[in-house]
Amino acid sequence: MKKIVFVIIAVSLIFASCEKKALEGDKNDMVITSGDYVCPMHADVTSDKPGTCSKCGMELVKKEVK
Repeated sequence: MKKIVFVIIAVSLIFASCEKKALEGDKNDMVITSGDYVCPMHADVTSDKPGTCSKCGMELVKKEVK
């Protein structure tokens, strides 16, 4: 009986640990960067002046203020 309780607790801790790491990853994806211009395909590529995206070469567009 003690072994079953131990296994249940261990499995629960493993699942809780995995869930916490998954949530932390989501926070990092939502980091907002500064810059007046942004790539339409790569929101993490920003600039203070017009230019092209360093990842795909598309023209940066002016950010829309909502």
